[in-house]
Amino acid sequence: MRLIKFNFILLFFILGFAFSCSKNPTAGDDEPGDGYVYVQPPETGDGWQAASLSDVGIDKTKIVDLINKIQNQDYKEVHSVVIVKDGKLVFEEYFPGHDFGYQGANYHGAFINFNRTTRHNTHSATKSITSALVGIAIDKGFIQSVNDSIFSYLTNYASLKNEQKSKITIEHLLTMTSGLQWNEWDVSVSESNHDIVRFNSSSDPIQYLVSKPIVTTPGTSFYYNGGAVDLLGEIIRFASEMNVKEFSKKFLFEPLGISNYNWQTLYPSGITCCHGDIYITPRDLAKFGYLFLNNGIWNGNRIITESWVKKSTETYINLNLSWADSYGYLWWLKKYYANNKTYQSFFAEGWGGQKITVFPGLKMVVVFTGANYVSDPPCDEILTRFILPAVL
Repeated sequence: MRLIKFNFILLFFILGFAFSCSKNPTAGDDEPGDGYVYVQPPETGDGWQAASLSDVGIDKTKIVDLINKIQNQDYKEVHSVVIVKDGKLVFEEYFPGHDFGYQGANYHGAFINFNRTTRHNTHSATKSITSALVGIAIDKGFIQSVNDSIFSYLTNYASLKNEQKSKITIEHLLTMTSGLQWNEWDVSVSESNHDIVRFNSSSDPIQYLVSKPIVTTPGTSFYYNGGAVDLLGEIIRFASEMNVKEFSKKFLFEPLGISNYNWQTLYPSGITCCHGDIYITPRDLAKFGYLFLNNGIWNGNRIITESWVKKSTETYINLNLSWADSYGYLWWLKKYYANNKTYQSFFAEGWGGQKITVFPGLKMVVVFTGANYVSDPPCDEILTRFILPAVL
């Protein structure tokens, strides 16, 4: 009987000890006793200065609640959340999930334990990077103006020029208002008549695009056209005599201290894919977002002119879309509503939940990556339910 009693006491002690060890021993009143524990991001020598959430006036409890929900799979296939506030990296977390796989179920590839050094496919968020490269090419004098006709640079395609097409400018490509016939939003990416799929596999994608007829007056109607962004990349190549990979390395990524990235190349043409699919880390995507928040300056060095940043992120054409109010130079614009307040933003967005959202009024950048390819990504819900209400 004594042995049974002793064993029961021993078992109670072990269970109690195990339970106490599952708690966060340093948890305060504003942090749950178990589950996720916030840790300030480390400074790794990549140029980011780090601070804590409380240092910049962000309520830690709401962020902890968010991460617990992601870890509990309330929000599925969210791979990263990164927050920059007041010029400091204050939050980064990474979660396991599926890499992109075009042939896989739900477009899912291999299962990966994402971390701060894992490159992620950004899909169409790449377009905003391409926009920045155009601005740099103008700043450096390789391209004269956004008002230049595309045929000022497409000398090899002069035979495709006519009176209507000669009116297509670089600005029209930047604002998705070229007027060229295109079929990208109206069919699934798995369909053979999807124009970007045909464009990607063409032996001469530029000819494929520019051969399209004009269906609206350039500059008047928005229609999403990924091929037009690759055309911008080719204009940079023709103008600078550097391909996009070389140009971006010299004028954008090296000045930002970014080396862990990979542009994709279209096959069989060999042109750089500028409309999507650059692989880069979320921490470095946050640098790109902060570059625009900080009017083109990174760590005291000007990389893009302030005028280009302003022009890129202001409304060129109004939209009637659920996820965006208007469009600039390959940047979306939107007002968010939380805390009985309105927050103006501009953002880069890619298929599956890749998003760089910049809130100028809050001096904040929020980055997401994910793999919600066949369902609505939860980025906006997370912003309005957790992150914006956490800003005190």
